[in-house]
This record gives sequence, C-alpha cells and structure tokens, in this order.
Amino acid sequence: MRRSRLRILMPSIVDPGIRRGGAWTVTRGLVELFRRGPWNAELAILVPPEPLWRRLRQAACLAAAHWTGIPAKVRFLYRRAFRNQVRRKLDREHFDLLVINGSDLLWCLDEAPRQISTLAVVHNREALLYADQIAVALPRAGPLKRLLLADAARLLRYEIEGLRRVRGAIFLSESDAAELSRRIPGLDHLVLPPQFPDAPQRIAKAPSGWLDLGLLANFQWWPNGEGADWFVREIFSRLPGDVRLHLFGNRSLKTTAAHPRILAHGFVGDLREVWAACDWMVIPIRRGSGISVKAAESLYHGMPILSTSFGLRGLPFFEYPQIVRRETTEEWVSFLSSPESRTLCKKRLPLDVSRPFELEANIPRWSDFVSRLLPH
Repeated sequence: MRRSRLRILMPSIVDPGIRRGGAWTVTRGLVELFRRGPWNAELAILVPPEPLWRRLRQAACLAAAHWTGIPAKVRFLYRRAFRNQVRRKLDREHFDLLVINGSDLLWCLDEAPRQISTLAVVHNREALLYADQIAVALPRAGPLKRLLLADAARLLRYEIEGLRRVRGAIFLSESDAAELSRRIPGLDHLVLPPQFPDAPQRIAKAPSGWLDLGLLANFQWWPNGEGADWFVREIFSRLPGDVRLHLFGNRSLKTTAAHPRILAHGFVGDLREVWAACDWMVIPIRRGSGISVKAAESLYHGMPILSTSFGLRGLPFFEYPQIVRRETTEEWVSFLSSPESRTLCKKRLPLDVSRPFELEANIPRWSDFVSRLLPH
C-alpha cells in the first residue's frame, strides 16, 4: 500500500539549508525527493552541533577509540546531547521512516524502535577515505600511523555491521554499491547519484581569447585540496600563457598563492556564472572515496570535463569527446597545450547526460524503492 504522506526523522551529518560542499548538495536533493512525488513527506532533520574546539575533540576521540571500541570519526558526533535529542524525538513522536544521512551516524539505530523502517545514506566509504588520508599524511610507518590504521579498521567493521542492520541503503556510487552488496548479501539498496531539482543549463562561454578552466569544489575537503595543489603545482605552471584557471567554492580564496592567471572567486551563489566563465571543468582528484559531486553537477549542466579516471569514479559512464580522462601530469599538460582542447570545448554535452542526475526523471524508481522499505 503506497502512502500519501510520510513522517521522516533524518539525523544528518550536514544541514541541507547550508550551501557548502558535496554532502550538502546531495542531502538537499534527497530532501526534495521525499517532499515531491507520491510521498509528500514531512521531515524532521536533526544535525549535531559543531564542536567549539574541533582539533582538541578529534584528538580526544582518537585517544578514546582504543578503550571504548568506538571509532574516532564516529565518536566525534557521538555526543550525549545529540543522542538524547534523537532518542526524545523517537520516543515522543511517530515516524514512518528513520533516514540516517551519513555512515558516521549509524549508531542512531540503537535508539530506533523495533517497528520503524530504517534507511542509510552512504555518501562515502568512510573507512577507505580515512585509510587514504592516513597514507597521504603519513607515508612512512610509525607508531602514529599504526594507531590510525587500527582506528580505520575499527571504522570499517563499524560501517559493515551498521549496514547489516538497516532495512535499505542509498549509494551515490556504483562501485561502492557493488562492493558493499558483495559484503552484505541481500542488502536492499538503490544507486542514486546526486539529484538536482533545477532544470539543466546549457550555457556557452562568450569568446575571450583565453582557454578558461574551472575548478569548482569545497577546498576544505582534503581530496579536493590535494588535487588542486597537484594541478596548480605540477600542471598549470607548464601550460601556455593563454590558459587561465578559475577557482570556485568554499575556501577557494585561500587555496593557492597569488598568480596572474589564477582567479579565485570564492563561493558563487548562482552556478550559471561558473558555466558562463569556463571552457572546461577540471576534476584533478586522485584519492578519496565516494564520488565527486561537483563532477556530477558539471555533467548535469553539460560542461566539458577534463578529469582523472578516479575523479569520475562511481558515476554513470558516458563516452563523449567532451568527457576527457587523463591520468598523469604529462597527459594533462599535453592535452591542455593541444589545439584539440580549444576546439572540443566549443560544444556542450547533450541532454541525455543529464538524465541520471535529473530529480524528476528519477522519482519513479525512487518511489518504488521507498515503497519496498515501508511496512504494508
């Protein structure tokens, strides 16, 4: 029986009312999906408060992880006031569905009544992301690296055990879904890349005499910062003088040293300004987990993309000349120095590339999936 209205409690790692990075964008799309279509859902969204002393709490959580068994990344949000808030909400009100938005909050299952349906939103493979970050920060073996890797293994066990307990899961990434469905046979899941409620744009850049590259990201997120640093340091410095780089997004003003051909724009409220300013969007991500939400957003709006294969990992695969995959520094420099890079970008991608990310187009399969999770 399909219901006309749902009441949903969503503990969330991010506040969808804030516009900052990929997790915020994904969450806004999911909230809009619940509010549209057949469900007309009423959502209560709970977001844990940001600690005043972030670094100090991170260190304390890591120190406590060994003797509590709670991974440091999980413990960071596992705070008594927030746990009580989730518990009181579930005790005092009726909800049809508990949506756990982010694997770090899977402990909310311990507060859930037995009869409630549960859905986990897996933004990233947090344990793999953590291990990658350790490898980058600490390339050599040592006591601190061993401590952190033990915590990453603890986090992997926590993720798997938590996902075994939920009724269903949403994955943003095809590859994450394939790997975890092998580990957890029978897990009811849906692969749903980032969803965008606004109509896709196809905006051509006015001729300028420049080859304008755009890098749109939350630069506070370490895979983006590491990728941007690699691109600026090893690639951009070797490109012809008619190439400019535009940086858009959170902390983009603090990402690189001053350079006459690097323009940092900060946060941009209207992404049409980004598409109108750029010939190519560059995705120089080489490490991390999950998917690049900004790559998805660029594809949705038809932008030519130059990316590592990793930067497009987990997203629907398209084969078009304006989606260029290059791996090494030399390959990136060669392409951006070539006449090909100046001609391919004159055409935007066709509209069929937008469909996997178009919210309205995905409502039917979304509705079928949610129907399976609810009691009949």
